[in-house]
Amino acid sequence: ELRLLRTAIDISIDGHYAMMRGARPGMKEYELEALIEYTFKRKGAEDVGYPSIVGSSYNACILHYTANRRATKMNDLVLADCGAEYHGYTADITRTFPLSGRFTKEQRLLYNVVLEAQDSGIAASVVGAPFRAPHRAAQTVIARRLMELGIIDTLEHVSRYFMHGTSHYLGLDVHDPGTGGPLRANSVITVEPGIYIPEGSPCDRRWWNIGIRIEDDILITSAGPVNLSERLVRTADEIEAIVGKAP
Repeated sequence: ELRLLRTAIDISIDGHYAMMRGARPGMKEYELEALIEYTFKRKGAEDVGYPSIVGSSYNACILHYTANRRATKMNDLVLADCGAEYHGYTADITRTFPLSGRFTKEQRLLYNVVLEAQDSGIAASVVGAPFRAPHRAAQTVIARRLMELGIIDTLEHVSRYFMHGTSHYLGLDVHDPGTGGPLRANSVITVEPGIYIPEGSPCDRRWWNIGIRIEDDILITSAGPVNLSERLVRTADEIEAIVGKAP
């Protein structure tokens, strides 16, 4: 099972690279979707594991947005939540990248908050930990950082901009059944914190229409968490180095 899941993840990583390298301002969201799904098929995947989510600008703030019809613009962020299905097993990976190849100051600040939160969530993904331990770790980081940036006034307001759980099981289904109990060795979960600030939110408008999620597939082992999708770049500098650049 892990061999098949690793293959689905590796194919998905190749697809994300193809999308980011081929991305250009002005492309339709469905053109970006086509880049990634073409690569899935070319690499041997039978299908997508779930409808591809490719949201730019305000669409990145819509959870499970799948219309993928908008024309992108120069300073847009694109949130791409896409995974390949291989022999019945599905990956689930999300990356967020700037169409221009450079994050704006505000985009980079929030991107680094989400990355820090994900690092904390992955570190909490250990054998015996409660299933929601990764979520609590990630949420704590986001709440503290959003307060420091003046985006929220109290820690409780974090749910205004981070309104979903951080983890779910992964395997034969993108949201695979699981016990929800303490984490066990050889389980695979996602760790996917995010920040979503749609236009009209009660904060400074310079943060509006920024939607960011970073998601990786984590194998629980007795030696600690293993990021099965770590081959796909995650840091802001690494992403800027490849967006819009042919291999």
